[in-house]
Amino acid sequence: MTEFALDAPVLVRPYTARRDGDFAVIGDDSRQVYLSIPAEGLDLLEWLRDGATVGEAVRRFEATHEASPDADAFLQALADEGFLAPAGAHDPPPDAEPARPPRPGHLEWLSPQAARRLLSRPVLAVCGVVVGVAVAMAVDRPGLVPGPSSLMFHSHFWAYLLVVLGIAVIGVWLHELAHVVGARAAGTSARMTVGNQMYAIVAQTDLSGMWMASKRERFVAVLVGPLVDVIGAALLFITLWLNDVGVLGLPEPVRLVVAGVLFTSFIRLLWQTFLFLRTDFYYLITTALDTRSLMADTGAYLRNLVRRVLRRRLIDQSGVGRGEMRTIRIYAVVWVLGRVVALAVLFTATIPLLWFYLVRVVAFFRGDEMTGQFTWADVLALAMLSFLLDGGGTLMWLRSLRRSSRLRRRAPDRVLVE
Repeated sequence: MTEFALDAPVLVRPYTARRDGDFAVIGDDSRQVYLSIPAEGLDLLEWLRDGATVGEAVRRFEATHEASPDADAFLQALADEGFLAPAGAHDPPPDAEPARPPRPGHLEWLSPQAARRLLSRPVLAVCGVVVGVAVAMAVDRPGLVPGPSSLMFHSHFWAYLLVVLGIAVIGVWLHELAHVVGARAAGTSARMTVGNQMYAIVAQTDLSGMWMASKRERFVAVLVGPLVDVIGAALLFITLWLNDVGVLGLPEPVRLVVAGVLFTSFIRLLWQTFLFLRTDFYYLITTALDTRSLMADTGAYLRNLVRRVLRRRLIDQSGVGRGEMRTIRIYAVVWVLGRVVALAVLFTATIPLLWFYLVRVVAFFRGDEMTGQFTWADVLALAMLSFLLDGGGTLMWLRSLRRSSRLRRRAPDRVLVE
């Protein structure tokens, strides 16, 4: 032992814990830090918390589990994450995340019982009926399903842009709000934030507290967001179908807006399938497979492939089980191929759409003839959209890359879970 003397107790800082089969999750809610450890390791931590010295805890471990723990490495790992410190210490270690007052979650007034009623089986059954009706209508009239051209407006671009974007933002807000309701149903807090996935600005919900919930509750909290997207898309398509058969008489501008908003719903659902990013479906898979740090472990695995070629020191992944390492190897392929899919979407949908408007901007400044109308308001709206979304997302991405690089320089041989 270097830091932790065998004959001395250990300062264990407040934590919450939940056992889950062979593993346990410990959490520090004030710092939003959660770790997955072997269930036997929680026994050792609890004995230390109750005042046992390191030597006494090790002897109790050996008597209970008939095995000798690598206590030095285990305690040092917990100390690095700020969960404990040598006897007599008062301040967190310098490389632990600084403690901060816990931020209040959203919908704290919503009781878990009320949240569970919102996600009850009768409510889900009604949602299933709505989706089934929309699917039947789509089979009846597949031509009504909008494509990228539904966002290519030939006149009053700025007005359509503001309306479609405004409604789409409301849809995103409802998606994230549904995640919060799922967390409240589990009795935990959640908070909606704005972040980035690579170069894209995204709304996201911090569900860190769900680590302390059951597996079923985590499934619900993750799936309820995409469910809201599916329900919204179904209602929009039903509206288009009723208009097409003559039940509704939507003005053409309203029909264009509905089609445009529906296509943005498709984009959001497609985005969730990008498993190489931390999307809802990524968390769904990691929850199902019980791989609590799949992306971080895969990043370390891919970096080790490069380090082997360069004959550099490898990141230690000896603690990863054989079955989980097999999952990591498979996910590494998905991670790489996912970027191929993202590039395909970029070239088949995003770039053609941006090119459509770029051509119109150039034609506007050159005074060329073009179909429809394009005004200064359209140019300013397009520039504002590109600056806020593309420029802002790129800056956030660069900042996150710089932060990750700094963390890796401080701990080049550790698996960093961000």
